[in-house]
Amino acid sequence: MSKQDLEPYRQNLQYKQAFEDLGLNLAEVFEFTPMDLDLENRRLESLLNFTLKYQQYGSQELMELEEGRFCYPPIFPGISPESDWYRFELWLLNQPIRKTISEQLPQTFKIKNPDEIPEAEIEQELEKLLVAVDHAGFGIALCEGVPARLVYKAVLGWVGEEFELTGPGSGGWVFDGCSGYCPECMQRPWCSSGQENCWTEDEEAGKMVLIDELKTYVSASPQSLAILQESQAEKDAYMAKFMEEHKNSRVDEIGDFDDDGDWKVKQN
Repeated sequence: MSKQDLEPYRQNLQYKQAFEDLGLNLAEVFEFTPMDLDLENRRLESLLNFTLKYQQYGSQELMELEEGRFCYPPIFPGISPESDWYRFELWLLNQPIRKTISEQLPQTFKIKNPDEIPEAEIEQELEKLLVAVDHAGFGIALCEGVPARLVYKAVLGWVGEEFELTGPGSGGWVFDGCSGYCPECMQRPWCSSGQENCWTEDEEAGKMVLIDELKTYVSASPQSLAILQESQAEKDAYMAKFMEEHKNSRVDEIGDFDDDGDWKVKQN
């Protein structure tokens, strides 16, 4: 390998050593791309320059006055200017930039095992949990009608996960519980998309597929498959006609997907 071919590797090691010398854990705010070393080196150079400039100026305000060239910390993931600045400054102080939701709940708040909560108390306990999560800066936006016990269990699944901190007053994460895969979603019976989209799993089962946790609350009839197929056929026909009529237009100029995953045409 020639000296020229080795240069990107030398630069890469040099950049990473510079962060080590600064006492900063690069992995906390950086996306490595070892298969594209030139891209990784450009990102490393950008972050290093930004970090050194910040240490020179000492504040976000002075950085932003520098001809507007240092407005946003080039960290990963980029969420919003407020969050990026908040996490960047925490990172420089070697403080955590992500925490679990449970770590951000009041220390006096006790999360209960939903299996030990009586049916008469589950809605009240869910409300307490939602209020605590909301005060921590997180939103829960599930479909209306989902049984309280299922919602409680879903929220418990989220509170143990780590999420990037967004900073005071900058908004937070909102959980809608939608993965885009209806056959495994607890919200399906109460979700418009879940009731309209027909999946291969539905056709194989001969009815709408529901997860086992829903059997206590709802069941799918054999007629549900015909309803799903009819709805899916209508959506497919609409999209085929729509795409044909707008085949020469840019997609982002004519519409977008809404919160339910359905395509909506932009109104002029």
